[in-house]
Amino acid sequence: MANCPKCAYRLKLLDHKPECPSCGVNLMYYKMEERLAADADKAEAEHIKMQPKVDRLKAASIGSPYSIIRLILVFVPLGMLFLPLVHVSAQVPFSPINTDVSILTLVSDVLGDLNFDVLTKMFSSDIVGSAFILYAVSIIFVLLTAVICVLNLVFVAMSASVNNRGIKRNIVLSSLGIIFMIVSILSFSIMNSKFSSLFEGIYSGKLSFGPFLVILGFLLLIGINALFIIKGIKVKYTDVSEYLERIGISAPAKAEAAAEKEEVKEEAAVTAE
Repeated sequence: MANCPKCAYRLKLLDHKPECPSCGVNLMYYKMEERLAADADKAEAEHIKMQPKVDRLKAASIGSPYSIIRLILVFVPLGMLFLPLVHVSAQVPFSPINTDVSILTLVSDVLGDLNFDVLTKMFSSDIVGSAFILYAVSIIFVLLTAVICVLNLVFVAMSASVNNRGIKRNIVLSSLGIIFMIVSILSFSIMNSKFSSLFEGIYSGKLSFGPFLVILGFLLLIGINALFIIKGIKVKYTDVSEYLERIGISAPAKAEAAAEKEEVKEEAAVTAE
């Protein structure tokens, strides 16, 4: 059991009254104001710690016209994946295929109906083995491109660090998206050529405009992020001095906080230059 906060009396299980049996103080309301003040100080200290992060998040997402443009462009590659990526047709008896394939149909139809046992056996085939391997590689890299698009959505608002680490990370992610899309395009093109020669008159396929628009979207993202590196992200930090005074931070702590703030401003100025 707990102890009385005033006299340290060891409370027993049968001590169910709100008053201490030893000193009579109300256990619930004892030093209530001091405890509420301490909780308020903790909340304001957390606010002081969190506010610069909120300011950087705001600057990275909607802090300038460039930020808003980037926030819009980050949805472009993902949206382009829902456009036709390839067109395939196969004159199969009783069930001819003539369809456009996007990321949506790829996940719902192709992967949903895919028989992995049959596909694994096809990999070892002397005739169509290499073509099916390229088919699997093309699908995998389209899905990896979609993962990169989602990661861009997550990290774009976290790219207002004063040393441009977040912006460089965004450029790397977009570059990986381009590489993955190119690998998928090349894999499909080689596979399509093999299937067309093996099943001439039965199978045909071609690339649609979707993959190239995905690459264009990533290039636009790289361009806008490079513009951020050149011009820098100007973060408007909220003044929290009144909170520092309210919770009674010591003079050395205030000086340290001020020094950190000045350091951030200097680094931001260097970035802007």
